[in-house]
Amino acid sequence: MNIFGQLKEKITRYLDVYIKLIKVNFIGRTANLLSYFLFATIVIFISFCIILFFGFGLVEGLVAMGLPKVASFFIVVGFYFLLLLIVVALRGRITRSFAGDVVKLLTKDDEVQEEKEKNQG
Repeated sequence: MNIFGQLKEKITRYLDVYIKLIKVNFIGRTANLLSYFLFATIVIFISFCIILFFGFGLVEGLVAMGLPKVASFFIVVGFYFLLLLIVVALRGRITRSFAGDVVKLLTKDDEVQEEKEKNQG
């Protein structure tokens, strides 16, 4: 009975360590994913500010060239509308790029582990 008790204890310890490893991997991957989304949010916010102030500067530049302020705003809105059309036209490429980045983030540790296994074998 003592051998079965030791075997049961080793199996229990192995499963406990395996479950903890799964939890740590999940936490690490989740942290990587959330940090990626946080970084993307910050970049989007800064890009929005740059585009906004670029638009105001463009309007003022057009006004300084002699165009009425209303016409300048409509020209800038037309420019932004063209940018929107380009982004919509490229939405497939953009979403695939982001999806590829997310998949790379989630599988980065798996690739490192596979590489280690190849080098050992």
